[in-house]
Amino acid sequence: MDYRFLWILVAALLLIIVGLLLRMNLYKKQLHSFTEQLRFFRKEKKDGLISVESFGKDYIDLAKELQQFVDEEQELIEQSEKDRQSVKHMVAGISHDFRTPLTSAMGYIQLAEKDETVSEKTAASLRKAYDKTKYLKELSDEFFALSVMENRSEEELTELSFKKLFENITLEQYDWTVKSGISFEADITDDPCMMQASEVDMTRLLINLYSNAKKYSKSKIRVALRQSESEISFNIDNDLEEEALIDERRVFEPFHREYVGEQGGNGLGLYVTKRIVENYGGIISAEKDENIFSIKILFKRGKTNE
Repeated sequence: MDYRFLWILVAALLLIIVGLLLRMNLYKKQLHSFTEQLRFFRKEKKDGLISVESFGKDYIDLAKELQQFVDEEQELIEQSEKDRQSVKHMVAGISHDFRTPLTSAMGYIQLAEKDETVSEKTAASLRKAYDKTKYLKELSDEFFALSVMENRSEEELTELSFKKLFENITLEQYDWTVKSGISFEADITDDPCMMQASEVDMTRLLINLYSNAKKYSKSKIRVALRQSESEISFNIDNDLEEEALIDERRVFEPFHREYVGEQGGNGLGLYVTKRIVENYGGIISAEKDENIFSIKILFKRGKTNE
């Protein structure tokens, strides 16, 4: 038996195996490089050139296809940002053009109401016209807030103290609570409740909640703000008249309007509030226990709420 031939055959097989292993390792290394480069471009939202460590035809062809994908993706991102800014400016312009005449109309109606020559019948008609115009303005305000919030970018967020903002908005409620004979209780943490958010969004959130309480509270409002290691919680409760019909399962639906006597909202306030909360990764819920209506909000303290 020719053992020399056998050894040559074994050596050749070993060389083939080693060559295949080296080639597989090269494939694996190049694929890993492609993966890391794509991950970087995706996370940083940047474009760049795909580098190739091996100049084999298959690698170069794959690199060309990946490069085209990266370039097209970057073009889509840039176009999306341009469209977002365009929509934002358009909404702001439309909102301004829509709200300004409504505000003027409300002023003229109030002036007409003060005219001593106006009959009671005409005064009643003017009051109805004022209420309808005010409703349209409130509706446009909510549409504007929702549109701006939906088109807000991360670059527009700042670190703010939810507690400080909450205290400022709460102080603004003093006059109407006193005039209405509403008792007001506040339980506020000493923690600053820092979070990454837009002050405009958080202000709209709090104003909408207070506006809802103002419409439907009978004699008292209670608010509480707390902070733990993992979350910021905010609760607002108000009592209701016995005949109040509040369906806590539907209060966050758009254009669902609850009525208490002559009171009634525009149907968007709590819907916009819910969208704001969820846009920041929070949770909002409502419940009714006998004659107490409660809204609870939780913001997680993490990447966006620290």
